[in-house]
Amino acid sequence: MVDETVPGRKILKQEGDVQMWQEDVVSRRRDHGRSIHYFVGTPRSAPKAFDRPHDAWEYFRQLTGVPERKPNQPPPSRRRVEG
Repeated sequence: MVDETVPGRKILKQEGDVQMWQEDVVSRRRDHGRSIHYFVGTPRSAPKAFDRPHDAWEYFRQLTGVPERKPNQPPPSRRRVEG
């Protein structure tokens, strides 16, 4: 899993032995530059990779059973854009 320190890696969530993290990956092709990939894994299995954070979050939720948001937390508000 993700016990060692890897440059460009950031742990986003952990619940029990399940971790969700992101890695800043430099593409070998010059036209793609850098990109961020998301991973979810446990010590018992190979990590699963995702290109979009919400897909990784949904898989993390399936593995851990954590709710989408905390019980007393209001839904996110949408700001009006003026102008």
